[in-house]
Amino acid sequence: MEAKIVVASNRGPVSFERDDRGRLTARRGAGGLVTALSGVFYRDDTSWISAAMTDGDRAVALKGRTVSSDSHQQMRYVVLPSERYDAYYNEIANRILWFVHHNLWDTPRNPMFDDATQEAWQHYVEANRAFAQALADHTADDPVYLIQDYQLCLVPGMLRELQPDAKIVHFSHTPFAGATYLRILPVEMRTALVRGIAGADVLGFQSKQWAENYLLSARGLPGMRVLRGGRIEIDGRVAAVRSFPVAVSAEPIRETASEPEADSVRQELRAWAGDRAVVLRVDRLEPSKNILRGFLAFGLFLRRYPEWRGRVQFLCLFSPSREEVPEYQSYGEDCLAAAERVNKEFGTKTWAPIEVKVQEDYAYAVAAYDLYDVLFVNPTYDGMNLVAMEGPLVNRHDGVVLLSRNAGAYTRLGRHALGVNPFDLAETAEALHEALSMAPDDRARRARGLARTVQAHTPASWLASQLEAVDQVRPPSRRR
Repeated sequence: MEAKIVVASNRGPVSFERDDRGRLTARRGAGGLVTALSGVFYRDDTSWISAAMTDGDRAVALKGRTVSSDSHQQMRYVVLPSERYDAYYNEIANRILWFVHHNLWDTPRNPMFDDATQEAWQHYVEANRAFAQALADHTADDPVYLIQDYQLCLVPGMLRELQPDAKIVHFSHTPFAGATYLRILPVEMRTALVRGIAGADVLGFQSKQWAENYLLSARGLPGMRVLRGGRIEIDGRVAAVRSFPVAVSAEPIRETASEPEADSVRQELRAWAGDRAVVLRVDRLEPSKNILRGFLAFGLFLRRYPEWRGRVQFLCLFSPSREEVPEYQSYGEDCLAAAERVNKEFGTKTWAPIEVKVQEDYAYAVAAYDLYDVLFVNPTYDGMNLVAMEGPLVNRHDGVVLLSRNAGAYTRLGRHALGVNPFDLAETAEALHEALSMAPDDRARRARGLARTVQAHTPASWLASQLEAVDQVRPPSRRR
């Protein structure tokens, strides 16, 4: 833990804006990765490298700036031309890589790769190269480079070329596609992604399943050899492939839940729900979260169990996500239409089964965690899923977590949650009925187990385990 740390991620922990007086002010970054990392890299010897998102970010790109007034952490930015950023982030990272790792394509129709794909891919390559160069400029104090997620898969290999002795970790916050599904990608792209990540000393994944998927893909590539014990050999080096399930920090979530704003939200929601049970989901409005099937399963539940009509409220808090991507736009519209159909079929003058709010309001979501009787988490596939871990930390209703078995969090929480196949509407409807009908003692036992399990791991231990893995692969005495 003595090493200096340099973190690279597409989106940073803060973004800078100019206030009315022209002064740069920091605001918290958005997105699941920022939430996951916000409690980890609190050390003063940490530097962040992220893409410049705002004019304020671009203004501090070269000279850097501290994350906040009470911190010595440094933020620096990679400035990409708007055309390059759009191709790298929206076209390749989100329309291709996100879709392949979450098995989202309707394969009889999509995807189709053409000249536009190749052009966008070159922008992705050059964007990753810009990040690698920015990291290579931070060589003082022999840092450990922690490179985050699918947007920056090529950076480890590029950084290795620039700094052969660098200590590098790449961590994938998403799932990693199975070897067969990954073959949908063009050969050049697939090979570059698998080899690019392998430039790291330690390749981290959210669960063993995703790590094993990577190893299966690596096994078929020339110049790479998969060894026993979750290791790979490439270019005369040995790298470790490990699972490091991300953790959440209880303290900041509970602090947010105790703020006056949260208390006001809770009062509002209690008045809205009355004496009805509350089913809650908190998600980004995007395809991998399986929102559409969630609404269909809830409708099936009401159809099968009419005695629950008028006695339950489904509160859905969605944050807008990647609205520039056409597939996200159409999926969001389909989801909202499905909710309206359920309300039209079952609603009355005094009761609408589903309440949807589309807003970027983290504090509102944390306040809502307090009230749920069932937390509905049914992604098709998910690297981890932080909602499933955050909710039990602040819920005071002995709430049950209904959890997709394809979420990385299921490996950790499954024994205390109700597991579902996210594609099976009937099983999901039955699990919802079981959760709402569960005996108080069973609810309390499960809730205690969830809270204990979440708190057994901390962001600090998540970071420490990755740094220890680097030392195992690159013992200090062997470093030059």
